[in-house]
Amino acid sequence: MIELSNDELKALAVFEKITGVIPTDVCILPHAIVFLVPFSEMGKAIGAKGSKITKIRQVFARQVLIFEDIDNLEEFIKNIFLPIKVKNINIHEKKNNKIVYVIIDTADRGAAIGRNGNRIKLYQALLKRRFNCDLRLYTK
Repeated sequence: MIELSNDELKALAVFEKITGVIPTDVCILPHAIVFLVPFSEMGKAIGAKGSKITKIRQVFARQVLIFEDIDNLEEFIKNIFLPIKVKNINIHEKKNNKIVYVIIDTADRGAAIGRNGNRIKLYQALLKRRFNCDLRLYTK
């Protein structure tokens, strides 16, 4: 079970108050806040024309991302990488360490890494928190 800090609990409460959706998890990074919501609640969380996510961004004064909470590791990875198409996912387990190798097209490398590496850091933090695994990104 994931332990939540006070800041994470506050973020969950604000998100629920604005959207009416109870997120399953939150990940607070220096450059963004990421909420995981049940699949059936995604539209409600975003709001008409993105109205609710706009309010949340104003409250937190930083980038806010919402992803569907999916229990299957491979589907979760494909979902968070969208619109980037994931070519292949290889999962290797050694002792108590799980490493996920994600292969994408060379043309999508910049988008996957993001400015100052923020996007790849976000992916790594989410996978570590949600599935306790490390991410390695490769291009082909």
